[in-house]
Amino acid sequence: MRRRISNKVFCSFCFFCLFAIIMYAAVFVLRAPALLAAGPPAVVAVDPGHGGYDDGIVYNNRDGKQVKEKNVDLEIAKALISDLQAQGAVAFATRRVDEYMNISRRAQAAQAKSPNIFLSIHLSATGSFNIYVTNMPQAQGDPKQLYLYSKRQRPFIGKSRDLASALELSVKQAFPNVNVSYMELPLPLLDEMGAPAVLIECPGPAYLDYTDPSVSGRIAQAVAGAVMVFNAKP
Repeated sequence: MRRRISNKVFCSFCFFCLFAIIMYAAVFVLRAPALLAAGPPAVVAVDPGHGGYDDGIVYNNRDGKQVKEKNVDLEIAKALISDLQAQGAVAFATRRVDEYMNISRRAQAAQAKSPNIFLSIHLSATGSFNIYVTNMPQAQGDPKQLYLYSKRQRPFIGKSRDLASALELSVKQAFPNVNVSYMELPLPLLDEMGAPAVLIECPGPAYLDYTDPSVSGRIAQAVAGAVMVFNAKP
């Protein structure tokens, strides 16, 4: 009698274990495509423009307060990094304080952590958002041009354009009454990036009140959302 009971308990235990294994496998199979589609985490280098003696755009608002681009760039960058980190990305700034950095130093600071996305933050002299990708002509003549440090961006031009498109859509949704333009220009800093790279100019301080922290927050949210959408695509 005891042996029969023990056999029943053993069989029940085995059945339970088998059921648990099957359910776990089913959940894994269902989640696998999503996990694979998510891809690697975003590693984002955020470059706040200007700094130190380079103020960038300087504007005196109606309250008599002086707004300097270098400070607004840094404020937007910090908010952007915070939003990206909250969504699981790795994000860091090329400068975290008010200091001057030339193009070479900015490029080195960005490349030090091997980012897969690079964003340079600036303000515009106009009331528009301007999104830039570098304009890099195809290499001609010596094939060694493809490997020059200043031509690192070449293999990523297509992805940079995709990132710019994602940013354009997200910013338009967040600021429906503000013009958003896309341009390609020779930009030495972007040329040196071995990753999708975009420079974004936000409307100047004559058009948006950057003394209100929520303005920088809205911009950061729109940019972070675009970055995460872009990074999720294969």
